[in-house]
Amino acid sequence: MTVSPNIQKKMSDTSPSLIARSVDTNGEGNFPKGASFSPDGLCVLTNTASDNRLRLYNTPPIILGNESEKGEENAKANESIVDWKTSLAADGCDSVRSYAWYPHMNSADPSSCCFLSSSRDQPIHLIDAYTAKIRASYCPYNALDEMESPTVATFSPDGQRIVAAGFRTDRTIHVFETGNPGRDSTILRLGKTRRSSDGQKGLVSAVTFSSPQTCCFNNLLAVGTYNPGSIYLYDDRVSSNYTPAATILNGVCVVGHGRSHSRKKRRFVAISNDGDEDNEETGNLFSKAKVQWFQNRARGGVTQMRFSPSEEYILYSSSRRSDAVLGWDVRMVSGNEDYVSCPVRGFTSFATDNNTNQRIEFDFDETGKRIYVGGRDNCVRVYNVKGGELIGKLDSLGDVANGISYKYNAQLNFGMLV
Repeated sequence: MTVSPNIQKKMSDTSPSLIARSVDTNGEGNFPKGASFSPDGLCVLTNTASDNRLRLYNTPPIILGNESEKGEENAKANESIVDWKTSLAADGCDSVRSYAWYPHMNSADPSSCCFLSSSRDQPIHLIDAYTAKIRASYCPYNALDEMESPTVATFSPDGQRIVAAGFRTDRTIHVFETGNPGRDSTILRLGKTRRSSDGQKGLVSAVTFSSPQTCCFNNLLAVGTYNPGSIYLYDDRVSSNYTPAATILNGVCVVGHGRSHSRKKRRFVAISNDGDEDNEETGNLFSKAKVQWFQNRARGGVTQMRFSPSEEYILYSSSRRSDAVLGWDVRMVSGNEDYVSCPVRGFTSFATDNNTNQRIEFDFDETGKRIYVGGRDNCVRVYNVKGGELIGKLDSLGDVANGISYKYNAQLNFGMLV
């Protein structure tokens, strides 16, 4: 795992440079699976594959030089790489499937320094980021009264709830109150039964909430699944304390399967003054090609989703064995007359090398104008979100760049990429 700075003073400074590299992830097949900066930016959380440990790294100290000294610093970059070592480690007991920081984590307030961990055949644990001890446990139980570990677990934006999903026995989402550990949860169903044809199908693999600061739809819950790969949008207000038990969620399909994709409708309507049918046929062919292109790249199974930090209505996703990070316009699922005949809402993509079942992550800078995309070819690509062009690259990492996390320090006007 490596850390790279990215100076934001000039738009021309787009290529990060390496400043720190972890040196304590030893052992055969022991590599970091993802990475996540803490909300205050002072530490990084990851987990290693072979020893099933959650590792916390303190952000390495960074001293910025003057503009005239940057050239000399870049020339000596290889000599100044910091050996990065774990500050705290917690045992995941088994294969760690998911982890997430408490949204209001602040190192100055030890009571807020904690993170979620979901491991195979284990309850969801709330772990103290100072002592690595378990503060609380949340136990999802299935219809057979068996404790079942989720594939993904995360906090709601306000930190008051924990959402767990991805259970193999049934298509359900468990919603826990953060302050009420144990087995009590609100159970939301994605369909009547596991094998019924209604609702969203597949094992839930990714969950994300819209941001109240950047999205006018501040109650959206996006859910992505593995085979068959799909993305659905739900109203987050349904998952409240007043929701009846076993409520079936009614979602809107963005991509994947469902009745909205079985109807044969045109993506674009051709306009012709003379009524020539050739223009309509051309529009249909272009429509089918675009629909097929986006569907193929989401079909392998969704691995990550994020709402745009700067643009309303935009959702981004990555999938297994897909060569691109995809952008979706969620306005086109609203049912408005202008968009009702659109079977797929993809509008942009960012190329990468991702022909693998491994999770390959992406992240945005603080402005939302740049996206950092990992890849199997040992490099991180930097794209201009608006134009879609490649504007920078961090290569020669020595291994697959599977985890991407960005954090900006406003006081130093300095961004860090891990």
